[in-house]
Amino acid sequence: MITELRPTEFPWMDPSRYTFSLGVQGGGALWLAGETGASYGPDGATLPAGIGDQARVAWDKIQAVLGVADSDTSACTEIVEYVTTAGLGELADIARARPGAAGPGSIMVIESLVRPEPQVEVEVVAGGPSGQVRLPQILPVDEEGGVVARGDLVAQAAYVLDRAGQLLADHGLDHSHIVRIVQQTTPETRREYRSTEDARRRLLGPLFPASTGVLVPALPVDGALVALDVWASEHPKRVINPGWSAFDDLTFSPAVRAGDILYISGTTAWDPDTNTTVAPGEIAAQARFVYEQIEAICQAAGGSIGDVVKTIEYVAPAGFDGYRSVAGLRRELLDRPFPAATGVVVSGLLGRQWLIEVEAVAVLA
Repeated sequence: MITELRPTEFPWMDPSRYTFSLGVQGGGALWLAGETGASYGPDGATLPAGIGDQARVAWDKIQAVLGVADSDTSACTEIVEYVTTAGLGELADIARARPGAAGPGSIMVIESLVRPEPQVEVEVVAGGPSGQVRLPQILPVDEEGGVVARGDLVAQAAYVLDRAGQLLADHGLDHSHIVRIVQQTTPETRREYRSTEDARRRLLGPLFPASTGVLVPALPVDGALVALDVWASEHPKRVINPGWSAFDDLTFSPAVRAGDILYISGTTAWDPDTNTTVAPGEIAAQARFVYEQIEAICQAAGGSIGDVVKTIEYVAPAGFDGYRSVAGLRRELLDRPFPAATGVVVSGLLGRQWLIEVEAVAVLA
């Protein structure tokens, strides 16, 4: 059962105005929306000037939501900090704002947040599904702190996947247990990206995980061309495919189910039936197609779109001006309670005509 986490008092904004939940509980975890340091009221938005202070306000909001479930930030098992390029030099201040929260942390450098004034957004999961292992973010950095294979995306992509296998071995798992990956690369490496599939095919097949790939303006370490986040599960995994044969030749699956959790790949305006992009230049039409694809995936897994507990919407710069229209689609297409949600503007998506990519997690009965 999925329940909404809505504090009795939440002075920073009115949650009822939005098409996402501040948090939802389900599948043994608390899934929270991304939070910034901004407050919204009748007179507009207010925001602390310093990025460290922005992060501290975000953590105050997170604690307020976790408190609905009698939890707190010490229960956090996943932390993602979305940081604008303007805030990239302030990572130490952001780290100091963390209230002793546990669990692996990841950084994604972005062009902006969907409300462009804040410089950092913090997204967390507290608790976690049974049998799930979330690795710390993996960068192409050796034990001495040096970047490996500078300038070589293919070699760095293979390195981080190999490193994932080493870290999983500490949990008694291996590459075959991976259920979800998120891979960040830069726009300059877009042409080379297809060449990274050899390592994925060698290490992750034949039951490929769900996968999301986005282009970002920078990586957290200078000289890195890729960052990898990995989720694995002790449960047997089952590939979920509504019948799209185009995935037979790809190194990721539409979704993977492990236990009660459905990990849904980043879904875009690519139509697997026609191998074309739907509605070039129209983010509202692309978003409708994306959420209909997510619904088809949920149904193929024996559930419905009402089982979705969390979405992350990655928006290309060309789609930003029309992004507000997506809220109306969410209101139309998603069940209540709305999933927790985060939205960020990245440098681009792997398909040049794609304006939005949505990854999702669902909890199935």
